[in-house]
Amino acid sequence: MNLGQYHWVAALCPPSTRSAASWATGWISVGGQIVLTASAAFAAGLQIQALIILNHPDSYVPTRWQGMLLYWAVLAYAGMLNVWGMRTMPHVNLLAGVLHVVGFIAIVITLGVMAPKNTSSFVFTDFVNSSGWKSDGVSWLVGMQSAVYPFLGYDAACHLAEELPHASRNVPLAMVGSVVVNGVMGFVYCIILLYSTGSLETLLATPTGFPFVQIFLDATKSQAGATVMSLVSILIATAATVAGVTSTSRTFWAFARDKATPAHEYFSHVNPKLQVPVRAVGLVMILQVLLGLIYLGNATAFNAVLSMAIIGLYLSYFLPIFYMTFFGRRKLRREDYGSFTMPRAVGVAASVIAMVWMIVVIIFSTFPLGMPVTPQNMNYSSVVLAGWALFGAVYYYTVGKHKFQVPLTDLSVIDEVMDGSVN
Repeated sequence: MNLGQYHWVAALCPPSTRSAASWATGWISVGGQIVLTASAAFAAGLQIQALIILNHPDSYVPTRWQGMLLYWAVLAYAGMLNVWGMRTMPHVNLLAGVLHVVGFIAIVITLGVMAPKNTSSFVFTDFVNSSGWKSDGVSWLVGMQSAVYPFLGYDAACHLAEELPHASRNVPLAMVGSVVVNGVMGFVYCIILLYSTGSLETLLATPTGFPFVQIFLDATKSQAGATVMSLVSILIATAATVAGVTSTSRTFWAFARDKATPAHEYFSHVNPKLQVPVRAVGLVMILQVLLGLIYLGNATAFNAVLSMAIIGLYLSYFLPIFYMTFFGRRKLRREDYGSFTMPRAVGVAASVIAMVWMIVVIIFSTFPLGMPVTPQNMNYSSVVLAGWALFGAVYYYTVGKHKFQVPLTDLSVIDEVMDGSVN
């Protein structure tokens, strides 16, 4: 069902905590998804600005308000496509997938042939700690944030489960397949970039603000070539924004349908003509537009909000795994499982490893990226998440728990609904 993580928690946790645990998981998931989608749009907007800097280095002076407008433009495109372009969405997603693969191959070949190469020892054994942290281990763990971020959002398919055929089979395939395919591609991409970096000082000082754009420029010696290569990243980030708005709006709509949000009757409405939860899409868009105003006023505060994506989403991933490990396995029957199962020992081991990994990531995602700590480089993500959680807790205990309808947890019935055998 579109509910995703908070439905799984409702199905797996003890009855005494079912309502609060399910609601908290949904609230954290919605917040994380809103921020994650905003970060994709923000990346696309600033990369567009980077291309303007690249092609007009002498005449263009970048400003923060221009970056905000480009961010809003990407959001506007995603919003319009999610409201009036849902019929074209399969074709748009297919085109984005083709561009993703073809662009990856083209970039790897171009850098492999044209870029000056670093040594293998530089790529695989050299360790440069410029973070200010005295411990290389801490520096490495803090730096994992950039590696963790691309793997966020793999739950998106489960938030569209009610709109997919044979969801019990296709949703897991989409989730695992996206991680495997993009993980392999990302690893190859990172290796080729490391071989092609050139001077680290030059990359860090690039006027575009994006080192990969400078790598493309150094490799091709051409502004046009670097622009075309960079457009692949921009278009993929834009496509990710479109998909993120779809996933986030469906999650919020499902949450409102279960009377978990303020004004739930309003936001659970589905436009009868478009067959789209237009109001949920609109709210997601409005919240993301408002985030742009934070960037206009204070870039540090804006980055703090965006960094909440890692903590928020990883918490929403952690909770169903926790409840599955310590409570769910004892009460689930064989027929309660979907199309894919693991041997018990393998499943428990995978769950424990996943929980340990997520705890480590969450802890170090709260660390500042550099030392010494200043108001400008301080990591405020934990403050932002605490504020979001506090607001949610106050709402739940004053209003929400009295009306929240815990999701359906009869697993056999859910499987039938998801496979289209029940009208």
